[in-house]
Amino acid sequence: MSASPAQRRGNPKARTHSGATAGTTQLVRLILRRDRVWLPVWMAAVLGLVGSRATSYPVIYPDAAARRERYSDVMRDVPMFRLFQGPAYDDSLPALMAQETVAAVTLVAALGAAIFVARNTRGEEQAGRRELVGSAAVGRHAQITAALLVVLATGTMLGAASAAVLVGAGMPVAGSLAFGLVVVSAVGIAGILAAVTAQLTESSRVAGASAIALFTGMHFVRGAFDMGDGSFRWFGWLVPNGWLQRTRPYADEQWWPFLLVLVLMAALAWAACALSDRRDLGTGLMATRPGPARAAGSLSTSLGLAWRLHRTTVMVWAIATVAIALPTGLIGAEAMEDYADSERMREWATAMGGAEPSQAFFTYIAFLLGFPITMYAIMTVLRLRQEENSGHAELMLSASVARTRWVASHLAIALASSAGLQLILGLCFGLGSGDLGGMLTTTLSLVPALWVMVGITMAAFGLLHRGAAVVGWGALVVALAVEFGQHVGLPRWIFMTFSPYAHVLPFLGPPSPLTLGTLTVVAAVLIGIGLAGVRRRDMLV
Repeated sequence: MSASPAQRRGNPKARTHSGATAGTTQLVRLILRRDRVWLPVWMAAVLGLVGSRATSYPVIYPDAAARRERYSDVMRDVPMFRLFQGPAYDDSLPALMAQETVAAVTLVAALGAAIFVARNTRGEEQAGRRELVGSAAVGRHAQITAALLVVLATGTMLGAASAAVLVGAGMPVAGSLAFGLVVVSAVGIAGILAAVTAQLTESSRVAGASAIALFTGMHFVRGAFDMGDGSFRWFGWLVPNGWLQRTRPYADEQWWPFLLVLVLMAALAWAACALSDRRDLGTGLMATRPGPARAAGSLSTSLGLAWRLHRTTVMVWAIATVAIALPTGLIGAEAMEDYADSERMREWATAMGGAEPSQAFFTYIAFLLGFPITMYAIMTVLRLRQEENSGHAELMLSASVARTRWVASHLAIALASSAGLQLILGLCFGLGSGDLGGMLTTTLSLVPALWVMVGITMAAFGLLHRGAAVVGWGALVVALAVEFGQHVGLPRWIFMTFSPYAHVLPFLGPPSPLTLGTLTVVAAVLIGIGLAGVRRRDMLV
């Protein structure tokens, strides 16, 4: 005769057997089986970035004079390089490669880690699968533990593979090992940070976006302090991103900051488990406020429901945009004034198409920050795929709601909110630089290119469904790759063909109305193809 639940609760052996991490091994296998495509794609993206940078820099800086000029640009003449990439510690080729590469690699690695952990923790609860799994002999912390074990193991493989790629490219072993540990650290920090945010909110998208925003925000906090003179740079130690930069790969490596990373990761992991114990399954510590007794009239429309589903994510991204752009605008304007008389700074401003260094600085940042906003827009479109997979779309379409109207409501949110984020970016930069009209023109001129990426993702959803995520994210990776490739000799026609952003480069002057109109038409055609595909194909039931 089996023991009752009360008897099992009072039995110490039963409690030990069904501890907080019971079932972790089985969940690890399940995660590896389910994400057998996502994990290799993420690893390939990171390793491709590392490999391309390692092999291209001997071409970019072929001699000692070119390397000394770059070192001078970073440390004295063009401070905006320190904002995005961090300080340079040596003028050797490996050290300069690390200086330009660490920030990009850590951000890409952190992005994948945060998304992975959020979808395998909060996403499982949101879909109801965590409750089903929990009905078996699975501990309360097993899901978090399994997700973190997989992401840390993947991060370790990424770090080892990155070090191997760099050694294979002729880089010193010690510096390559330090670089690999930086990658592992970024994956660990972002992944465990996502495990914490997953305890706070009821949405996996908000949890992932919050972790990404926090990691990216810390990157820019570090950059803002590094842009200043020596008396302010020590403030970079206040954020983990500053620790990673100050390990100094290939420039008299400093190993002890990795101990700080271990302490932080352990503290965050403990916090995630502790917070998990203080909430009910399916809820977040940031409790959703009780709704009204009667639903708002807007929820009777597909657009109103879509806005209700997306509004928290939109607000998180809007707050993150303000938190990054406004301080950057204020600090950047002051920093550019200090370097405005530098000959190298003026040469760089001229090359960027700006008459003044501050104008060139904000133009450059606005262009780069357009890519994260594109990521948000792609994720918003892919919400359609999640709604279809979960069965929510079937419920909507069982009423008198046409397929195109259901899809168009989510598309409207993606198009309008991404343009709104670009507007916020322009307002923040305009307040900092004093050139409100110019900054709004710059940021809003990028919107048609962003909409083309939305159109590509929508077309993939309509025609392929299961391949929508691969096509959408793949298009963004290609756009980023060819943008970098043009700096290392990639033919310009390839850049113009495979990246919509090539046609709105602010460095080449304001795009013409014809260019903006053409991109908008291309986006509309792609969206139309997606809508036609949704009408013709079978929906998942």
